[in-house]
Amino acid sequence: MTSVYSGGLMYEYSLEDNGFGIVKIPDAKSSTVKEQKEFSKLAKALKKNPAPEGDGGFTSTTASVACPTKDSNWLVEGTLLPAIPEGAKKVRHSFFLSFVSIVLISNSR
Repeated sequence: MTSVYSGGLMYEYSLEDNGFGIVKIPDAKSSTVKEQKEFSKLAKALKKNPAPEGDGGFTSTTASVACPTKDSNWLVEGTLLPAIPEGAKKVRHSFFLSFVSIVLISNSR
């Protein structure tokens, strides 16, 4: 078995409107933080399960893998990126227009 750290994920450090975060920062100019209950839970878990030591089996002598050749499932040839499908272009354009509209409305208030 190799030394691999497997466990949880801390999503966000500072408490935001979405309710995630392990510390509360009173305002942008503050140099202090207020630890939330999740902070001590994370600290306890990290203390109980320290990060592994060593290289975890890393080796620098492996060779790189060649890029796959173009076929029906891999439409990339050479180093060029494939063309953006038309459907994706429409979604991208629609998203961009929605984003611009939101920004304009937000800035006009």
